[in-house]
Amino acid sequence: MKSLFTGVTALAATGFLLAGAAGAHAADDNWYDQSALLTSCQQNVDGLGKADRCRFEPAKREVFTGAARQVGSTVHACSTKVGVGRQTTESRTEEDSISVSAGVEAGLSKIFSASIQTSYGHSWSYSTSETEEVNGEVPPYSIGLVTLAPAYQRVTGRMVINYPKRRHGHYEWYAYPTLTQYDPDEMQFSTATVDSRPMTANERKSMCNGQGGTANPPAASHVVIHLARPGYRQGAELSAKPKN
Repeated sequence: MKSLFTGVTALAATGFLLAGAAGAHAADDNWYDQSALLTSCQQNVDGLGKADRCRFEPAKREVFTGAARQVGSTVHACSTKVGVGRQTTESRTEEDSISVSAGVEAGLSKIFSASIQTSYGHSWSYSTSETEEVNGEVPPYSIGLVTLAPAYQRVTGRMVINYPKRRHGHYEWYAYPTLTQYDPDEMQFSTATVDSRPMTANERKSMCNGQGGTANPPAASHVVIHLARPGYRQGAELSAKPKN
């Protein structure tokens, strides 16, 4: 997984979301951006100070299947089939559409987690590793590997940020992060497969001491151990940009 807040997803909303002339003034300040707003929830930011209260309002949660990748090492089977049970560990550290410094990651995650748990009754954990076991078999005289397309969850919403004094005419400002995280609690939305191909003559010679030279070569195969259920979503996109 990528590290926290690497910016893999487009912003749910862009620009500086203000009412009236205050928006024009804020847009002239290149430090006044979504990242600065989120950072001010945890520490002082030039021109902003530190927010006295931040709360996350989730709008939509999606569960989906991520891209497949190999787990464990490639194995070879000689005269008998070989099991390819593998344990794979995934990080639950989330990725965010708005980049912030490493120093504020954990604090923001606590804010996100509490709101997501309350809104959807679903856990959201910061920097926690989970281990899943994938089991399959590689046929005789074949080379195979296991792939896993894990389940993910994505949450969009807004962070409501309050300051003790007005900032460019307003006490309250908004940031719109999109959060994405590996989700071991939803493994029914993951797909695990075993892919194998027959060994070449040279591979049989080098890997199996020349065994099986006259045996019929096995066919290449793609065996689905577990097929993901279709994803789903809860909630909806934010209907409009709020006015503050």
